[in-house]
Amino acid sequence: MAKDTYLKKVLGTPRYDKLRSTKVLMVGAGGIGCELLKDLILSGFGEIHIVDLDTITLSNLNRQFLFRQKDIDKSKSLTISKAVESFNYFDTKLVPHHGNIMNTKQFPIEWWGQFSYIFNALDNLEARRYVNKMSLFLKKPLMESGTTGYDGQIQPIFPYVSECFECQAKATPKTFPVCTIRSTPSQPVHCITWAKEFLFHQLFDEIESNEAVNENNLQNETDNKQEIENIMKETNEINELRTSIKNDSSSIFIKRLILKIFKIDIERTLRLESLWKSRAKPTPLNYEENYETDLLGLIADEKTNDEKILDQDTKIWSVLENLYVLYRSSVNLQKRLLKGEEKSITFDKDDEDTLNFVVSSSNLRCFIFNIEIKSKFDIKQVAGNIIPAIATTNAIISGLSNLSSLKYYDGAESKKTLDHFSTTFISIRPNKYVTSASLLGPNPQCASCGLSTRGILEINQDQLSKMTLNDLIESIKSKYNYNGDLSIILGSSRLIYDYDFEDNLETKLCDIKGFVNQELLLIQDDEDELENLELFINYNSSTQLELPQLTLRQKKVPVTEKPQPVEPVAADNQPIYIEDEDSLIRDAEEIELDEQPSLKKRKTQKPIEV
Repeated sequence: MAKDTYLKKVLGTPRYDKLRSTKVLMVGAGGIGCELLKDLILSGFGEIHIVDLDTITLSNLNRQFLFRQKDIDKSKSLTISKAVESFNYFDTKLVPHHGNIMNTKQFPIEWWGQFSYIFNALDNLEARRYVNKMSLFLKKPLMESGTTGYDGQIQPIFPYVSECFECQAKATPKTFPVCTIRSTPSQPVHCITWAKEFLFHQLFDEIESNEAVNENNLQNETDNKQEIENIMKETNEINELRTSIKNDSSSIFIKRLILKIFKIDIERTLRLESLWKSRAKPTPLNYEENYETDLLGLIADEKTNDEKILDQDTKIWSVLENLYVLYRSSVNLQKRLLKGEEKSITFDKDDEDTLNFVVSSSNLRCFIFNIEIKSKFDIKQVAGNIIPAIATTNAIISGLSNLSSLKYYDGAESKKTLDHFSTTFISIRPNKYVTSASLLGPNPQCASCGLSTRGILEINQDQLSKMTLNDLIESIKSKYNYNGDLSIILGSSRLIYDYDFEDNLETKLCDIKGFVNQELLLIQDDEDELENLELFINYNSSTQLELPQLTLRQKKVPVTEKPQPVEPVAADNQPIYIEDEDSLIRDAEEIELDEQPSLKKRKTQKPIEV
């Protein structure tokens, strides 16, 4: 019996044949990616490209089952491709890419065009938005997925037919006022944020001029002039300590650090009596009298105490033990900077030196402000923005992603409407273990797909030196029936033309700063009659100037709820021109979903039958 006999019976021969000849992209090779790649291979997909920037760490192994301890520090994408060889029964072609999916040089628009389907298995918001944007430019179907603890969801996305990733607002990371963090912390998270974002960053990380504490910003948070003066003074003194790292011995630098941060600064804050009228006063750390001698004793036997203290991640360290951890991490960080191999050091939850510094300094601050001290394990969750990831949840969501995508290949794509597909949620809430909801059409107010249409502007470099901006504007007006004036923005915010700014009209495109390959061009109708048009500049040696075949929607025309057919991908896997990740941000490798599943109410329907 042929090895694909049962798979053909399950999928049907026509769909099986389609899968065998298709080429798909999977972005992310972490918790969801490991499970999803297994499912895609066992479903018979012909060719799978895997993109991930990260390398494997020890903390990945509890749920990323394709990795082993021997794989630590190796590329995720390369390792995952080799790990599945033992069960690649249908000889799926695997193409790993170690790189940032947002790197337009490594992954240009033409590269994206080869895929019939995109699967997201990402752990950060920025990369998700980028992939969503590429999906909109090329009209490629996208399967969005994510988990957080026992909760998870999948969202099939069909550009301009269903909601895109940006159609619903995403939760933003919680922030705290500077004055709360710097002067009046009341929760462990305040102290952890202070240790990570202020103390560690100011001492060891790269500091840019625009990152300095701004007195004007502080005035928006407090009208206490003394408090503002204190914060500004503390910042200047930290800069002096930063200089001390390279000029003083370890013992002198660390003693200065402890006395300044945990005694002098606290005593200065206590003088602001207005802050303590309704709050418990902090207690300065009496280091020289109560702890210095005992700390020197611990330091004398570093080997023994490293095992007793540093390796105990779940233990609540005493004040003395936290001082020891602060000393050991500071010594190591100072040595690394003095070697000259690193000009600055950025916090990384998997870097023991940086993590230990943040843990110990935040705990000492908690002690001073009468706040509960936390274990290293607990603080790592907060400092690393880690949302608990559960292997079973990842497996279920990956399975649903795979099953839902199979409906796209069942041979009747052009007749399908949104009702054929569902967003699916899982949880452990009673009667809510698995629920699904019909896909909705694009949000008319979505900046990505509701207020704009995207396409690719093809142009060769020779044409760039011949065509002026005015020539391009006239071509755009003629192509898309603009009746009035336009505004054109290049890149993220550079205005190159509007009614009152015509300086660049006769400038050759090649001479306009920023008009380069893989850049964005936003065209806005000043008459506010047509939706925005966003063009992706793509240098094409065989094309003089080719604007995408698009029909811009009238802003005043009401949006209908009538289901729209899902357009199939061209048979040759080339982009449909009716209308496409360099460092995957390493916010937290454990995060499987930056935001909670949508709370928007939808009409539920029966589970998908595949």
